Amino acid sequence: MTAPFRLFGAELSPYSVKVRSYLRYKGLEFEWIERSNTRQEEFSRYAKLPLAPVLVDADENVLQDSTPMIEALERQYAEPALNPEEPTLAFVSALLEDYADEWLNKAMFHYRWTYPEDQQSAAKRIVQMLFEGAEAPEGVEETVRARMVGRLHHVGSSPETAPIIEGSFNRLLELVENLLGARAFLFGARPCLADFGLAAQLRQLLSDPTPGALIKARAPKTIAWIERMESPVAQGAFASLDDLRPALVDILRHEVAGAYLVWMAANAQGVADDAQTVSVEIAGATFTQKPQRYAAKALAELKRKRALVLDDALAALLGETGCDAFLLDDGDEADEAEADDGESED
Repeated sequence: MTAPFRLFGAELSPYSVKVRSYLRYKGLEFEWIERSNTRQEEFSRYAKLPLAPVLVDADENVLQDSTPMIEALERQYAEPALNPEEPTLAFVSALLEDYADEWLNKAMFHYRWTYPEDQQSAAKRIVQMLFEGAEAPEGVEETVRARMVGRLHHVGSSPETAPIIEGSFNRLLELVENLLGARAFLFGARPCLADFGLAAQLRQLLSDPTPGALIKARAPKTIAWIERMESPVAQGAFASLDDLRPALVDILRHEVAGAYLVWMAANAQGVADDAQTVSVEIAGATFTQKPQRYAAKALAELKRKRALVLDDALAALLGETGCDAFLLDDGDEADEAEADDGESED
């Protein structure tokens, strides 16, 4: 693909702003096109699915789905580097990005469409985008609001699951603050894939009244980092695994393994069984939702990537935190044990 690009997206779409931030980081020329009513026909001409973002290059090639989009661009535009050289950090970065896309998004959607003040704020902003700031017909905001509230079940948000979703979000705030420390980005002095995924979701949460107030009260480093991720610039090298490991252990154990991968594994089994609902225990409570086929595919892709990394440091980190219990099949565990035995004999 060659620049310039057109990126069809929305300010209230975390996946859209994730790709926009990435394009800015890479210094790629692009036109940001809001998905307004006047641009809907153009958007529909390119979109295989009615979902933002959609990226179109100068030759009319189209990419959709933010993570494969970034991965495809990364193969062509290697600098500035997105992935740490240490294989453990590179995989953990991808794991955290998927956590953001598939789990943290639940908190984003939950807060936005559960609380009245947040509903009103988001509906107003969506209508302003659709009508490009012009006066909208009476009742449009309420129509948008009702439609989106009616979709809460798609992310598993309900009065019963609200404490789980909100507890997870509050844990994450503390964990991200700790991971950032005095660093400009999560893994050091330049952003990795995890930065783009997590910052995009947290940027949306910061923009909404209820979760925004929580972030402002508890996470000043996170706010500065979210702002930095609007147009990120590499300021130096990635940190080492040794420097990052204590904070990574915490976030991997308590959020990635303890919430996200528990749900992802149960969801994948539910999809395989063609179940109507999936129930799984998270933080001592029951989380229930309809199975999501896309999330099952995402877990399969993560497991594929994990199987490719035969690295002792990664095995130790993911074993200690409980992640590999979900990411490695029995056969993978046996293969890795044999590889470790061979290395120890040398």
